[in-house]
Amino acid sequence: MSLTNRDYYRRLAQRTLEEMPPEDRFSEEDAALVLRHRELLLGLEERLVQLFYDSLYSHPATRAVFRERERPERERTLREWWRRTLSGPFDQDYWAWQAYVGLAHVRRGVTNPMMLGHAALVARAVGEAVREVEGGALTGAVSRLMATVSALIANGYHEVYLEAASQITGQSRSLLERSVEVALSALEAKAQ
Repeated sequence: MSLTNRDYYRRLAQRTLEEMPPEDRFSEEDAALVLRHRELLLGLEERLVQLFYDSLYSHPATRAVFRERERPERERTLREWWRRTLSGPFDQDYWAWQAYVGLAHVRRGVTNPMMLGHAALVARAVGEAVREVEGGALTGAVSRLMATVSALIANGYHEVYLEAASQITGQSRSLLERSVEVALSALEAKAQ
């Protein structure tokens, strides 16, 4: 993340976190729980990376995102993400980094359905592996972590597309948002 854009990603992350209902958002208590069980979660790395990329490479739409022979490099980036995540801290810089990671996915052609589906896969796989830890609390913490990461990535998509449309058309953001409302009304009218 470049220093010149760091503030942009921090603001994007902050707006996203503020919009999420508190019970859905990764909390300080969740962070403490994840960090307390860091070694257990790190032990899931191999299984998680294998599951993650086997799934992506077995589906034609997601496989098409990758270049030939890049799987080892992509696996390395997932490992780095997992290790950094499990090292904490879950501070403003971490969440800004997640927003940045999301926009990096836009460049690769990773769609929100692809990303949201695999965020759910991570939450599900880890949740199943740690189901019994602290009465299921760790499963909940990981689920909220992935929901928060997903919200940051999805909101990043939304923001970058609005910004691009504004630059291309010369329309203000409020005019673009109004245009979306008009288009939705037209679609609803056609559906009736």
